[in-house]
Amino acid sequence: MAMKITLVIPALDSHTPIYASSFTMELIKKRLKENGIFVPSRLKIFKTRKRFMAGPFEIEPLRVTHSIPDCCGLVLRCADGTILHTGDWKIDESPLDGKTFDRQFLEDLSKEGVTLMMSDSTNVLSPGRTISESSVADALLRHISATKGRIITTQFASNIHRLGSVKAAADLTGRKLVFVGMSLRTYLDAAWKDGKAPIDPSTLVKVEDIDAYAPKDLIIVTTGSQAEPRAALNLASYGSSHSFKLNKEDVILYSAKVIPGNESRVMKMLNRISEIGSTIVMGKNEGLHTSGHGYRGELEEVLKIVKPQHFLPIHGELLFLKEHELLGKSTGIRHTTVIKNGEMLGVSHLRNRRVLSNGFSSLGKENLQLMYSDGDKAFGTSTELCVDERLRIASEGIIVVSMEILRPQKIDGIMENSLKGKIRITTRCLWLDKGKLLDALHKVAHAALSSCPVNCPLAHMERTVSEVLRKMVRKYSGKRPEVIAIALENPAGVLSDELNERLSGNSNVSFEIPTLRKVVDGHPKRSQPNKIKAEDDSNLHLENASEESLEVSDGEVEKLLPEEDTTTSSPDSLERHTPNSEDSDEFWKSFIASSSPVNNLVNDNNGLVAKKEHKSQLKSDGTASSGDESEIPSSLSKLSKPAKRNKWKPEEVKKLIKMRGELHSRFQVVKGRMALWEEISTSLMAEGISRSPGQCKSLWTSLVQKYKESKGEKKSHKGWPYFEDMNKVFSDFEATATK
Repeated sequence: MAMKITLVIPALDSHTPIYASSFTMELIKKRLKENGIFVPSRLKIFKTRKRFMAGPFEIEPLRVTHSIPDCCGLVLRCADGTILHTGDWKIDESPLDGKTFDRQFLEDLSKEGVTLMMSDSTNVLSPGRTISESSVADALLRHISATKGRIITTQFASNIHRLGSVKAAADLTGRKLVFVGMSLRTYLDAAWKDGKAPIDPSTLVKVEDIDAYAPKDLIIVTTGSQAEPRAALNLASYGSSHSFKLNKEDVILYSAKVIPGNESRVMKMLNRISEIGSTIVMGKNEGLHTSGHGYRGELEEVLKIVKPQHFLPIHGELLFLKEHELLGKSTGIRHTTVIKNGEMLGVSHLRNRRVLSNGFSSLGKENLQLMYSDGDKAFGTSTELCVDERLRIASEGIIVVSMEILRPQKIDGIMENSLKGKIRITTRCLWLDKGKLLDALHKVAHAALSSCPVNCPLAHMERTVSEVLRKMVRKYSGKRPEVIAIALENPAGVLSDELNERLSGNSNVSFEIPTLRKVVDGHPKRSQPNKIKAEDDSNLHLENASEESLEVSDGEVEKLLPEEDTTTSSPDSLERHTPNSEDSDEFWKSFIASSSPVNNLVNDNNGLVAKKEHKSQLKSDGTASSGDESEIPSSLSKLSKPAKRNKWKPEEVKKLIKMRGELHSRFQVVKGRMALWEEISTSLMAEGISRSPGQCKSLWTSLVQKYKESKGEKKSHKGWPYFEDMNKVFSDFEATATK
């Protein structure tokens, strides 16, 4: 409680008093001073059997025995009855400090009458009674006397009595004592100031002097019985403790109990110690530990002494509480119940013990929230501390994408039709399959960026790239990483980076030549290396060996792209071809002759490289001319040599529109659209038209865009040969939907 009180006090009224026994108060003072909230006037020390008032209650502490000094139960009296809260307790018949369990107080209280008793349920499943701390002291002396080498003990730091037993055994065997662990010194200093310490802190050996003593002359007392990450013994098991190193001759006396929930990490720590070769002494038969919580026999004894009207088990798992409730009923207590966190319970004093009606009444339930402490400063709910997000990133991974964007430029009278970008991808907590996944991420990121309309906002680019990368990772490894995409417009950065990569032969993505021509012409011609040099410090994840590289087919990339984002048509280009223009047909011929950038992703000798066609001029028949390639260095001409593409013919476009229209209703389902495009591609193939699902999908998206623009202007209907076909598809669907 002393460790958590700094989280509770700031939430209370500034004048709320704090009551505690003298030893506990020393611990509280230290914590309050460390956190800058120490107000002496609020601190009130109580003593056993001395009553004091707190609000409507008259409170009287009673002495119980436990594993720490000054442990007390509380009796709360008011006009409506008397409540007994036992706190943590056991019945130790021969405690080391001589302060025995106060049975007489409970017997007198029983005669007075107890309306409600609340009792510790921790060890209700353990039969019999606990052994005395004096027995543990004898076992420690026996083991320490029989050991010739260095001894290391670990126990709960708050168990001052146990530390006194180790000190007594050390004195009898001529050994010196050293404490390793901050919490040990914290509890010892508090006990020393309160006059209850069995050890003078000034007599302890300093940690830095451990190596100055022979192993047989030293006992190291450490923290870490529960394998806490930064505790001394756990660090030593890793070999990373600055205080001491474990060796084969060491004997570990494990004088503690593994708290439920810590079994796994404690066992791992003990395995590491065993691997070092140290001897571990632990277990019930060794007698090195006794619990500070009463066993079933002690719980039953106190229930029979007090004879409360109502009984409410506390402290323990729900299983323990239910079992303690049954134990209470077996002793003759008629009114018992178990409540969960947040539930409020009312209780009425029964004037006649034979009354059968239940004195309990439910007062409702508070909606409690779990609060988390993150280090010494941060404190709040799971939402405030982003606990769920942290766990998701730890298990699923995170990808950060930085994109420097260059929008199309008008070079030599030619307007390019796709975006360019310099993309950097960083991952954490993600399996990359020796760089293969990272290569694929770069590829699909460039493809997704190229698919965006040239005048779309940066947010649209970020959303599109994020979605594609997330789908790519999910398909590859089954993970759903957090993807953070950041896009900014930086034309100079994109051009200079592309130029440097082209001149060095390390270009990962080939952009179109016209944009770079003027920059390239200002540099001397350089020969291109045929292979990328594999350097140890290289951050490139490109692999020359085709059998080792990750192959991502065009179809797979196209499946990752959202249907509404697969078009590469520029709205600016559409505006230039107005409905009244005589070039309307020529515009669509040029579009049909082109293809989606996604389909231009191919493998070259340097790894996975995306190639785009270079269209510098358009002939009357809609085909692409070679342009002014004579001005381009020969090395760059080889890199950007266009691949031959089969253009869409008007009759092929009309067949696509017809097939897509027949499946229009099925396309309204969100999932499985790519399968429908594969069905259309197969149907076209049966008629001798070889088109991939992605090509069909890309053309349809552009047709829809043009249809929406033409629909609002009647003059454009005649200028576009596919308007009637497209209008029939959407009109039929609207008519069907209306019915």
